[in-house]
Amino acid sequence: MEEKTGFFPFFYAVGQIDAVLPMTGYADNWRFLTGGEMVNGIYQKTYNHKGNFPNLVLFSFDTIDGIFMDFQSWHIALNACMNGGNVTPAEQRMIFKPSWTRSRWIRAALNGTHSVQLIAPELPLQRAKRGHVRNTKTKWIVERMGFPEINIRRVKVMSIL
Repeated sequence: MEEKTGFFPFFYAVGQIDAVLPMTGYADNWRFLTGGEMVNGIYQKTYNHKGNFPNLVLFSFDTIDGIFMDFQSWHIALNACMNGGNVTPAEQRMIFKPSWTRSRWIRAALNGTHSVQLIAPELPLQRAKRGHVRNTKTKWIVERMGFPEINIRRVKVMSIL
């Protein structure tokens, strides 16, 4: 991505919060089962335990300058990177849709026709308009840092395995 855009990207989910939440990782705050691996031919599940859960904060922005991309096609670039391949020009067009205007990307995100991400070279936290946290203690900490409109938002977690 850095090679294509000229900057190391920060990834932003674009759209209504309930629709984009799965892209953000925010639900990991409550996920018990986090994955697993094969150990001596037996699959061993990995769990979060009490006191060991992440404490992620989700920030929202009204506007960020960057490059839109189709999250549903992003796996093409990830697979190419992981397997030592290249993303073809046709695949790049699937990911970045260069003919789409900013308003078309936003409309697609808000209407739910595409899962849209935006990549940008920075994370301007001072421009955050809202924030979501998992509990009262974290809300207090984040508010003391000066962030506006911090809400406690718990989410239902879908199993990954």
